[in-house]
Parts: sequence; structure tokens; C-alpha cells
Amino acid sequence: MRDDITNFAIEDYLSSLMPPRSGVLAELEQRAHERGLPLVGPVEGQLLYLLAKSSGAREALEIGTATGYAATWLMRAVVPAGGRLTAIERQPERYKLAQEYITRAGYGECLNIIAGEWFSVLETLPGPFDLIFLDILRNLSDEHDAVKALELCISRLRPGGMLIGDNVLCNGLVVEEDAAPTVRGIQEFNRAIMQHPQLESVIIPLRDGVAVCRKKD
Repeated sequence: MRDDITNFAIEDYLSSLMPPRSGVLAELEQRAHERGLPLVGPVEGQLLYLLAKSSGAREALEIGTATGYAATWLMRAVVPAGGRLTAIERQPERYKLAQEYITRAGYGECLNIIAGEWFSVLETLPGPFDLIFLDILRNLSDEHDAVKALELCISRLRPGGMLIGDNVLCNGLVVEEDAAPTVRGIQEFNRAIMQHPQLESVIIPLRDGVAVCRKKD
């Protein structure tokens, strides 16, 4: 499934420049291609890796881990630094799939994956985390849940830590005035990260839109 907001030719060009992936990453990309499943893809995966690596993140949190593809990119950065990843996934079949693939990638001992509803699990995690990847925005049907997720993340992020949000342009639907509740929630999320007194933020029009936020010291 493709929901790129960028020109498809540009997206394909950027992907073609990426070094070939092997092992688990390549298998997950092929699986997504064959089954039409959403995937952050190698370009955004590399962005996640570089942000985690350059910020020196050791304690990372992923909310909505799906197949473990993005988690694997993050763990490539945090595990060599002696870190670990905590992941939350509400769908049991995806939980098992992510656990399997991350273990096969060699990071199983550094993974704490929790099955359950995102908010109820998140509220039990005190943090602080060095980096949080929020990948549930397009799955929130209540328009107020996106900002709720934002506040829960900020309170669990260390000063100087990074919050990365995926799908913040929602296939370009964020420009609509009469949007559906999910999109209205993302619109409010975007306004909140750009105006929040604790954050320094930018939105990058990569794939479906990536928000990169730093919590002020």
C-alpha cells in the first residue's frame, strides 16, 4: 500500500539510493510489498536510525510497533550503545510477528515488547525515554486522542530527548477544512507540537509526513 504525499518518482528515486538491506529488513520489505501492508520504508527507517544514533539515544520507546520494521532500524542505533527498546502493540498477531522478527535480527534480549492498548500501557511506563517513536496517529478515531498521546509522550521524554511522529500529513488530508475525526486529531497534534512550550519541532514531508520534536532542556 502506498500513501506517499511526495512524488512517487522522487520516493522511488530516494529508495533506490539506499544501500541494499539484508536479513530481516529485506524480508519485511518484501512481505509488505506482497501483501500491500504499510511500512515506513528504508528512507524513513534510515532517518529513524540517524536520529537515534546522532542523539545518543539508549532508552527508546515505540508506540505501535506492527511488524517490528521501524523497531529494527531504531535498535540498530540504540543496542550498540548499550540501550534497549520498549515497544507497545495492541494486536496480538502483530505483537508475535514483531517479537519474532526482532529476535531473528539479533536484538531479542534488548527488546521489551508489551501487548495491550496503547494508552493504558503507556500510562504504566514512567520513563524517562531518550527517544519516542509515535506511530499510531492514523489509527486514532477520537480527534482528541492525538494530543492526549502527545502529552503522555512529552511527560515521559527526558529533557533533550526526541519525539518522532509518523503520518502527520495523513496522505495530504491535513489541508482539508472539513476533515474526518482522525485527521482533525492529527491537525491538532501538528498545531500542538509547533506551539508547545516544551518542544522544538519541524515537520518533514517524507512519505506520509514525519514530525521531529526535541524536548527543551
